[in-house]
Amino acid sequence: MDRPTKKVELSVSGITAEVFTYYLRGERKEIEAVMLESAEFEQDETGKPKLKKVDTTYRAKMEDKAVLLAVKKLVGKSGKELEKNIETLDNLPAEDFDVLQKALPGNQPKKK
Repeated sequence: MDRPTKKVELSVSGITAEVFTYYLRGERKEIEAVMLESAEFEQDETGKPKLKKVDTTYRAKMEDKAVLLAVKKLVGKSGKELEKNIETLDNLPAEDFDVLQKALPGNQPKKK
């Protein structure tokens, strides 16, 4: 399925990102699964589930997953396509990552 995309300029690094305008249902499930997989439950004496522990890095992992699924491609200043992976995301200037996050599906202001 071809999905519409938009181009996002990351001014500090000079990278251009091509970002899908919406997530597929399966992608949203993948993002939500990161949070669910980070929690460990046990049953209390009454048999009700009780949260045992949470991997507190789940939020950063969800952000990474959301960006990797939404970005179709990244193109550097030289015009060469960059690898779309965690290392590339982690090496973006924080300002550029913020711009990229705001361009993700669901982060656009609602039309009135």
